[in-house]
Amino acid sequence: MIEEMMKLSVEQLVEKVGELLVEQHLLLSGWVYGFTDQAHKKIDDMLADDKLLPIDLKNSVVFYTNPSPAPRGKNIGAVGPATAQNMDLYLSELMDLGVVATIGKGERSKEAYDTISKHKGVYLTAVGGTGALLTNCVEEWETVAMEELGEQAIRRYKLKDFPVTVASDSTGRNLFDIGKFKYRRF
Repeated sequence: MIEEMMKLSVEQLVEKVGELLVEQHLLLSGWVYGFTDQAHKKIDDMLADDKLLPIDLKNSVVFYTNPSPAPRGKNIGAVGPATAQNMDLYLSELMDLGVVATIGKGERSKEAYDTISKHKGVYLTAVGGTGALLTNCVEEWETVAMEELGEQAIRRYKLKDFPVTVASDSTGRNLFDIGKFKYRRF
């Protein structure tokens, strides 16, 4: 039996983050920030220098992505998830700034799961390799900061029914450890 996907706006996700459970499938709609490691590093440097950040991350969702170049006739290229573990170094800092959820692909470090639990947030996964299909779930996008980074700039994406799965919930449980337990062989 296929579980029905729960439709949530970003605002609803922020309100219900503590109620979301590992393995729940969601269709997420609303504005999220999108960036990866180069923007993370620049944010880290700005905070170290006591500089004001160009975006407010309070109650936000960060999607680890950088779109591929737009094909002819399209306004955006493929928008797939990046490997979340590559961003683990900066996760605590982001969550201290108010990030409630991150979207990426793959397993994360134990420290990342501990950080997510400590901040009562969630980690959502999107299926890797589906960037061209996920583009259909992006209604609008804009570059909002760090334009000098080119493709690594910080963008905002307006998602519509973007499919994700809760991979780590606010209790500290994570999909990857559960999966290893469920499918281990004796």
